[in-house]
Amino acid sequence: MKTQDLLSKSAHAMRFSAIRRMSAVIEKPGIISFAPGQPSPETFPVADFDRILRRVVAEEASGAFQYTQTRGFAPLLEAVADYARAKGIESHPAERMITEGSQQGLDLVTRVLVDPGDVVLVESPSYVGALSAFRAARARMVGVGLDEEGLDLDDLRRRVRHERELGHHVKFLYVVPNYQNPSGITHALERRLGLLEAARELELLIVEDDPYGDVYFDQPPPPAIRALDKEGRVLYLSSFSKILAPGLRTAFVIGPETLLAKIEIAKQAANLCGSGLDQRVVLACLREGLIEVQKERIRPYYRGKCQAMLAALSREMPAGVTWTHPTGGLFVWLRLPEGRDAESLLEAAVAEGVAYVPGSPFFAADDDGANTMRLTFAKEDVPKIEDGVRRLAKVINA
Repeated sequence: MKTQDLLSKSAHAMRFSAIRRMSAVIEKPGIISFAPGQPSPETFPVADFDRILRRVVAEEASGAFQYTQTRGFAPLLEAVADYARAKGIESHPAERMITEGSQQGLDLVTRVLVDPGDVVLVESPSYVGALSAFRAARARMVGVGLDEEGLDLDDLRRRVRHERELGHHVKFLYVVPNYQNPSGITHALERRLGLLEAARELELLIVEDDPYGDVYFDQPPPPAIRALDKEGRVLYLSSFSKILAPGLRTAFVIGPETLLAKIEIAKQAANLCGSGLDQRVVLACLREGLIEVQKERIRPYYRGKCQAMLAALSREMPAGVTWTHPTGGLFVWLRLPEGRDAESLLEAAVAEGVAYVPGSPFFAADDDGANTMRLTFAKEDVPKIEDGVRRLAKVINA
């Protein structure tokens, strides 16, 4: 019996995460790594977690270690409503659900909305985890141009109309409007308003993923697209991972009631319910104001590292190399001159003691982004960031 013969068509379309596949190379001991797309453990409020966990275990063990509702722990859902309301996002109880990270939210949304061959529009570049979810559903992914101000709305209109002329079913547009992973780009307010107008014109659903919106350096980003939406065209996902810790797999979805009802059913099939323990810890962080304290801690922490990386890039990089200038989040997007291949340089970079993630996996089309790379400033301290940029510039120059 051949295992390949047993696999579904969806399984045949699945690909292992290009970033995780490279982890053995880019996370070697002694390497200065600009690769991992995760918060620094130095920001985790471990002492607070210890105190909260002890209290929850002592006072709420019967519920914390039991099954909970598929939608999530009811008091947390109410706290999430208040949390989102502070961002201008109103919701009814039937429009909210807790998920185990935004990645599960993306997977569930995709299961509910996408049939094989359906078109999902994505930014170019886009979050690789979302591309994996769409690919697993056998979606036809179509990239839309992205510049420093956000989505190219003319390109969006052209691509939607072109796909529909071909008879393809366009299901939704996926965007990360704040400090995007991988590019660090934030959509300007005018682009957000224009996107909503284009969505109305094209009868298009927007899936807005906002894991980084609170990780700004100085000024907050423009209002969430969902907060600006007056017609129910936006399904909003967010997470506490970048503020508290990724190990607390607690995120949420806010969207149209009819969609959330189906997403709830899909979640019952996926994992029945989330962790009552994790959800109680996050609830305590919200009630005690620890979330707001954490925001104030992490913003200057990441701002200093980002400034160090941008300054080092300006000093060290040769002419023809460009990069984004994020005002929040964890990432800088670097573009080599046309004709250069970031993936082919990786081996030499690792030999020089520095690592990054090549940009190609972040594009819907396999032949895009060869001359790009994602750098994160989250992991290393400032001296290593400066040294790592020097080493990377040496490889690029060579």
